[in-house]
Amino acid sequence: MGFQDKNISSWIAENKLVLLLAVCSFAVAFGLRAMEYGSWSNPAYSVDGEYIMGTHDAYYWLAGAKGVGGAASNPMSALLRCLNSVTGVSYANFAFWLPAVFAGLCALAAFGWGVLLGGPWAGLTGAVYATSIPAFYFRTRLSYYDTDLITLFFPLFISFLLGAYLLPGLRKNWLADDESKEPYRPTTLHYIYALLGGALTSYGAKWHGDVSTFGMIVFFIAIGLAMVCARRDSRAALLRGLLIYSCAAFWGLPGLAVSVLLVAAIHKEMLQRHKLYDNSLVYLALLALPMIFSGVVMSVFSGVFAKIGNYLKPVAAVTSVGSGPQYPGVAQSIIEAQNIELNELFFNMSGNAALGIAGFAGYFISIAFYPLLLLLLPFAASTLGGMYLGGRFVMFGGIVTGLGLFLSLVMLMKFVPGLKKYKGFLKGAQAIVLTVLLIVNLLPHLATMAPTPIMGAPHAKALIETGKKIKKDSTIWTWWDWGYASMYYAGVNSFANGGNHAGPVLYPLALALSTPSTVQAAQFIKYSASHGNNTAKVWKDMKGEQVIKILHTMAQPGRKFADGPDQYITVSWDNIRLAYWILYYGSFDLVSGKSTHPDMSRIRETFDVNFKTGEFLVKGYSPVPMSTCTVLSKDQPVHKRFNRAKDRNLLFNTQVEQGFMVDDRIFNSMLVQLLIADPSNRRIKDNFELVYDGYPMVRIYKVL
Repeated sequence: MGFQDKNISSWIAENKLVLLLAVCSFAVAFGLRAMEYGSWSNPAYSVDGEYIMGTHDAYYWLAGAKGVGGAASNPMSALLRCLNSVTGVSYANFAFWLPAVFAGLCALAAFGWGVLLGGPWAGLTGAVYATSIPAFYFRTRLSYYDTDLITLFFPLFISFLLGAYLLPGLRKNWLADDESKEPYRPTTLHYIYALLGGALTSYGAKWHGDVSTFGMIVFFIAIGLAMVCARRDSRAALLRGLLIYSCAAFWGLPGLAVSVLLVAAIHKEMLQRHKLYDNSLVYLALLALPMIFSGVVMSVFSGVFAKIGNYLKPVAAVTSVGSGPQYPGVAQSIIEAQNIELNELFFNMSGNAALGIAGFAGYFISIAFYPLLLLLLPFAASTLGGMYLGGRFVMFGGIVTGLGLFLSLVMLMKFVPGLKKYKGFLKGAQAIVLTVLLIVNLLPHLATMAPTPIMGAPHAKALIETGKKIKKDSTIWTWWDWGYASMYYAGVNSFANGGNHAGPVLYPLALALSTPSTVQAAQFIKYSASHGNNTAKVWKDMKGEQVIKILHTMAQPGRKFADGPDQYITVSWDNIRLAYWILYYGSFDLVSGKSTHPDMSRIRETFDVNFKTGEFLVKGYSPVPMSTCTVLSKDQPVHKRFNRAKDRNLLFNTQVEQGFMVDDRIFNSMLVQLLIADPSNRRIKDNFELVYDGYPMVRIYKVL
């Protein structure tokens, strides 16, 4: 595992296969993602020469690169800023390609894991599975620049470095006798592995707090391995390296300095002669010091419980602030937080449920023969937790599945007579077969996969143009899914976004979009702005009934509010498909904690409209009487009122050939009316000033 006994050229000569398969590992991870590049050539997927991102959260880091929002100092944003300053390429276009690059780096870390346990062919299998299982692949496609890349990349490298440090000092399996009579004496390079693992844990926490959580868990597992599975008289030596790791990982820059000093001094003869140098109990006591001084244990575990609480979805799904009103919970409407079935979980680990089950079973069987595999237990636990915490957690299962399949097959071959002399060939063959199995399962999905820009180009263009003419202390009210994108394109803060959409924020935003009253919408937004856009703070000591009375008064014109930053509201066709949830949140009962969904359905069949009878016609079905029919078109908009039926309003947008049948609650809401109604209508112009007209796709208003 190092160059300490050989020069680099001789090491390369002896490890050509390792280098070749490492390059292949990176190439497969990068190449599978690059395959869809051609699909992004559609002009609708870019604006002003920049690709539109495929995930909402990518815009958090893009906005941070511009210095907008809370991510300005995060390395995710700093990396984009640095690359832009060096090359001049836009933030968004770097963010478009970086997922493929980071996936390749994850593959290299997973490859290292395979080499540790089973050689280069195991490395190839581990790398391909770690980065190409559906659960991870579909979260790290081109344009998906988000922390899923980081929360796999750092844990894989940290655990690999700890494994590289521990492996020479561990028995080959749990019960094996020591093969060497001499105790294990780590070299300086081995201690550097531990130091680098700790430094990556500390640095990775700046990218994402979950890296620190993983570093803590894998650290405790490493201590357990050192105590239970160390070679003869090697326990103290292993614990010394873990002390180096813990100082660098959990004690910041002072700890890193201590770790460097320990590595420099650890082989000094004077220190080695000390009677406590090989005392395991001393090291166990010292291991607690960095965590005690840093307070990292409490912060990590409180963070873990908070995250679990955020992803679990109680039936009553409400949150409250103090003794104040009840607020809705958002987790129930977020796809990635939904519970998944066990067979779906295993399918997402390999594209085939049977293969996923075999890989997971193989992992747990292999632990009996490869104690070091325990360091990957957090990956397995996170994957199984996906049943209750959401599908995104399944993305950690690739490394476990790949190595579980490979290593269990290696062990199985040991029981077949006569195969030992073909061991090298069989390892290569099984690695290729396992890799092909995964890719064959994945390719049908890739063939039908289309780019997933989170918003239309007209929506993005509207924000760019609006951002050129509004004050930088302004706030844009837009549904939280597009909050980060609004921050990036318009260069101003949004009322809600992917990191700020809990019930106390979600409810006010949804109320403004759901109300049928332009007066109530405008005055409530001004009321919120006069309180720093934090109504929950004002309402926390009020009863729900009191808050409801305040909201009713917002529908009465003439209210006066303290001056504050300008407020803008965006309404877009992108919002219509989310009306099912927006209206649910906007009509939430602050007293009972209950609400009802509006009635809406997407139109998927070819249809016609009989304007004489006011009927919606689909071949093979009975005519459906309508209340209204609105055709959104830039050239020939149509609006007809029939009053033939209640709660039957047709909305059809000719620009995207998409339509919905919605009830009166949705049709009369600001969500719809500010988009389709004449902005010069008195009820609108007295409360809102149109600042960007991108009808029929998007409009942006200033609140008067």
